[in-house]
Amino acid sequence: MIPSLATRGKLVLSAAALMVLVGAFRGAPPLVAMGGTVLIALAAAYLAFFPTAVLLRRKKIELSWWVPPGDQPGGALAPDRPFELHIAYRNHGSRTLRVLGTKVLANPGLEVAPCVAASVPPGHQIEHTTEVRPATAGYQVFHGAVLVLGDLLGLFEVHAYFPNPIAIKVFPRRRAAVAPALRVAGGSHSDQVGQHRVRRRGLAGELRELREHAHGDPFKYIAWKATARRGKLMVRDLDNELVATHVLCVDVGASMRGGPRGKTALDWAIDAAAAMSQAALDGGDRVGLVTFDTRPVLELKPGAGHHHWLQLVDRLLDAATIVDEDLTDLTAGELVAAVANYLAHQEALDVRLRHVPAMDDPRWGQIQAGPDGVLYDLGAMLRLVQKLIEGLGAQKSLAPPWWWSRVHLSEGADPQMAPLRLFCRLRGIELPYRNEHIVGRRSAGLAQALERTVADVRPDHVVVLSDLAGVLDDEERVSKAFARVRRRASSLTVVVPATPEFAAVGQTPIGKTVAAIMTHDHRRELGAARSLLARHGARVVVATPSDTPARLLARRRRAA
Repeated sequence: MIPSLATRGKLVLSAAALMVLVGAFRGAPPLVAMGGTVLIALAAAYLAFFPTAVLLRRKKIELSWWVPPGDQPGGALAPDRPFELHIAYRNHGSRTLRVLGTKVLANPGLEVAPCVAASVPPGHQIEHTTEVRPATAGYQVFHGAVLVLGDLLGLFEVHAYFPNPIAIKVFPRRRAAVAPALRVAGGSHSDQVGQHRVRRRGLAGELRELREHAHGDPFKYIAWKATARRGKLMVRDLDNELVATHVLCVDVGASMRGGPRGKTALDWAIDAAAAMSQAALDGGDRVGLVTFDTRPVLELKPGAGHHHWLQLVDRLLDAATIVDEDLTDLTAGELVAAVANYLAHQEALDVRLRHVPAMDDPRWGQIQAGPDGVLYDLGAMLRLVQKLIEGLGAQKSLAPPWWWSRVHLSEGADPQMAPLRLFCRLRGIELPYRNEHIVGRRSAGLAQALERTVADVRPDHVVVLSDLAGVLDDEERVSKAFARVRRRASSLTVVVPATPEFAAVGQTPIGKTVAAIMTHDHRRELGAARSLLARHGARVVVATPSDTPARLLARRRRAA
């Protein structure tokens, strides 16, 4: 942390040097003296500002921050709803600190407004706020902040990084739902008492109405006393209160992630699934969840209540923090390099090897080469990461419980990478999602997810939110899975986000051509999927970015 010239200081230095050079070339001693005086004054200003860097080295300056509750119910934070980040500067030194600017380093899903300048007197604390706008739902992390301190004249500045990671949870958008988007069918499998009033045949329940006997009505439903009074056959219609079971099957694959951040098909699916489940749970129903890509990723058994909804939202938000080996696109060397760079900047821990060991050195078993050829001490890195994870263990309430144990590794993968992937999840280090298409993998993932939806329960309603990209590669397997779901569930609805609608709008002729090709391919795949799903009695609803659960319900009724 050595002071450097600011923009104004560079201009002054250039002007002084120019005066000295011009004066020497022209033989003008006054001009040389003037330039020399400016240079001496600049050096004196540098010496006067240098103690500020000493205070930084002695840790006489502190930065802390916190996020107050949001403006949503329960103090929740939501996408596109700005909130305030409170920043406090503490000056334990004997000099006034002038903070010219503060650059907050956070996940790409958080848009932080520029921070205002501040002056902190000795022994005082100054607080100010800046606005943060979340672009997408998920677990986001503020990693730290870079402070730019300057002198009174604005000639010099020094940059200091303050690592202070804090995690926040951004809930899905609260999409308006005039009526619950999940409705129980008349022939519900559930026999539990609940708040859903369903009209169906039976001898138990509350009387809905007395009506005249119609062809096909069994005689056991005849109300004989009412028939005797009115002189014609009357039949009882009854209402039963039931608890319906719904299972949501959400696609978290790469094809759902295309488009501007916060406006992808996956973002819409997360918001819609959260709104649908909340509407169903508010109606007294039970809701379960399965997320999938090339395999089932996360599963939540059907349950009821607000606490269950929070667990369901946690699993939906997990789609933004995928670190599994088979779903991310980076090698072991790239993973080690990413964690090493984070440790170097965030924890000031350098795990690079300064000297290359001999070829017969046994330490090579604990050395990993990065993509640029740099060698890293993997053993030391694992020990440091394990200590940091243990330190985070005291704050397990800040993360979902399964984060601490669930890191999926493919068969044959290096088990030493599991702690590093867990560390990436806990510290908000984003890993690139795998975007490769292997024929049959998506079909297998959807089929397995559908089988999980009906494995332990007989749901009344199964809702699949997927763009159906690549799921028809193995049509036979997908058909069997849909047939099984249709046999065990009362109804099956497939909500298909129109992926071209979520993609970025093409501005150039080439971009518009690509968009037209994407639209054509999507319509072709959707047409084939519609014919397949229609054979199994599934209802297909195509969704756009502006659709809400209420609109989906209306379109679903029209589709029926």
